[in-house]
Amino acid sequence: MTPPTINAYYNPPLNEIVFPAGYLQPPFFDPKADDAINYGAIGGVMGHEMTHGFDDQGRQYDSAGNLRDWWTPADAAEFTKRAAVVGRQYSAFSPLDSVRVNGQLTMGENLADFAGLTVVFGALEKQLAQRYGSGPHPRYDGFSPEQRYFLS
Repeated sequence: MTPPTINAYYNPPLNEIVFPAGYLQPPFFDPKADDAINYGAIGGVMGHEMTHGFDDQGRQYDSAGNLRDWWTPADAAEFTKRAAVVGRQYSAFSPLDSVRVNGQLTMGENLADFAGLTVVFGALEKQLAQRYGSGPHPRYDGFSPEQRYFLS
């Protein structure tokens, strides 16, 4: 990828995540924007790519990038059980009449989107609590930080 490319990837054999410089500019990252906007945009991308290290494919590689089953049988069974819930949820989506998502086929992306956004949202909530305590969070254009996170 060239530096201005808007794309990212996780490479299991090298245990690497790549974000070209193109991502580090608006609308994905803006040093003038508040945390909610940046966490939701570039944070969502970063959380997505990090999660690929533990999705249905990435979890098959160990920390050195070797294709090796390093999970305990109990953990692997629990992962499979929970991933199936996500697969069923996505299989229920119908973006067009008579067209349904195949939640099993799109499992890696489903898990990366869902878990990545969940982890980064938790990080935003922690940041907001540290900055504002239990007091009110600033609203911009009538939107809470949580709403701006999902809008971005």
